[in-house]
Amino acid sequence: MNKGSFARAQPIHLFFAVNYFAQGMIGVVYQPIAHLLKEGLGLSAGQSAAFLGWMTLPFLAKPLFGLATDLAPVGGLRRRPYLIAASGLAAAGWLILALQPQWAYWPLLGLLIAANIGIVACDVVCDGVMVEQGQARRLTGRYQSIQIGALYASLVLTGVGGGWLASQFSVRWIFALAALPTLAILMASRWIGEQPMVAPAAQGASGLGRLFRERTFWALCLLIFLWSFSPFAGTAQFYYQSQVLDLSPTFIGLLSTAAGICGVMGAGFYGRAIGRLCDTQTAVKLSVLLGAPVALLSLVHLGPVSSLLATGLAGFAGVAFRLALMDLASQSCPKYAEATAFGLYMAVFILAASASNTAGGWLYDWLSARLLFLPSPAYGAIAVLGLIGAFSTLCCWWVLPWTAYGTMRRAPK
Repeated sequence: MNKGSFARAQPIHLFFAVNYFAQGMIGVVYQPIAHLLKEGLGLSAGQSAAFLGWMTLPFLAKPLFGLATDLAPVGGLRRRPYLIAASGLAAAGWLILALQPQWAYWPLLGLLIAANIGIVACDVVCDGVMVEQGQARRLTGRYQSIQIGALYASLVLTGVGGGWLASQFSVRWIFALAALPTLAILMASRWIGEQPMVAPAAQGASGLGRLFRERTFWALCLLIFLWSFSPFAGTAQFYYQSQVLDLSPTFIGLLSTAAGICGVMGAGFYGRAIGRLCDTQTAVKLSVLLGAPVALLSLVHLGPVSSLLATGLAGFAGVAFRLALMDLASQSCPKYAEATAFGLYMAVFILAASASNTAGGWLYDWLSARLLFLPSPAYGAIAVLGLIGAFSTLCCWWVLPWTAYGTMRRAPK
């Protein structure tokens, strides 16, 4: 890329960084929500996992939002109008939550779903821009490393910040704070650099049809699901750390901060490594071969120090390996249907995370009540969940030959 094209790319770098950093900052509400479900509503690990599964349901609808932004331009623009509307919806959702006088299961769930609809739509628009402009410049890997790096940079603040806020402020104030990052997303829309275009509905629909007929698409979806299925991460991990290890909300937030710092390092490593040290093919292979041992890090969560070290290592490796799969997915998206196709792949990531979180919460409750012959039934449950995650990752190796990972191109140096 010459100096002129690099200079023109700078605003789009800012768009990706601000959008994903703001989305990550909204995550400051998730630890307070976990405490609200556990202590305010009195839900068990399994019940909390089910609530979170319903709450994140809009993330599975990413392809539907993608269809709108790909095939139904507003005034000839496919991205900016939807980003403005979505950021406004998200802000309204958080503010309405902040004004609720008391908490009940169904009203809380409904409002959180509404707020997440706005967040998901913002994410889909940003991903559509990333694929569209990344394919044109052959920089999908670098753009995604900027996005995920910014997302994990926000975890540095929301980790400790979420734990501290949960212990110092009411959840209503925290919901009100969550509305602020959506204003940053609104302002970032000026950096998209989008030009009016003729409605690409026919071309987009044709591209999606070809994608669905390819065996590679379905194999890649299966690969993403198996790799992302980690029942230890999420609700089971939170209940184990807070109840068995007796970690404070602030320390649990510190773990998220450690994951954020190491995740930024992992994203930076991937952004520098791809096209220099290895190509997408090698990166995807490594994500499978080394991903299984990373899943077994659940076995070393024995106390504060070991949890901190394991969280940091998992944060670095998990982000770098996940970016390899995301890069592979973005390179396979058809033109004029970028947001829809990438949204489908991301929906598989989210489906796997939601399914494994729900299964992990339920299995944690079930195993903890039945492994009473062990010195620590809860640790036995965590060990089983880690083994399940490692086995699921290893199964990816048999799926690799069915994907097009061997034909993926290198990023330009």
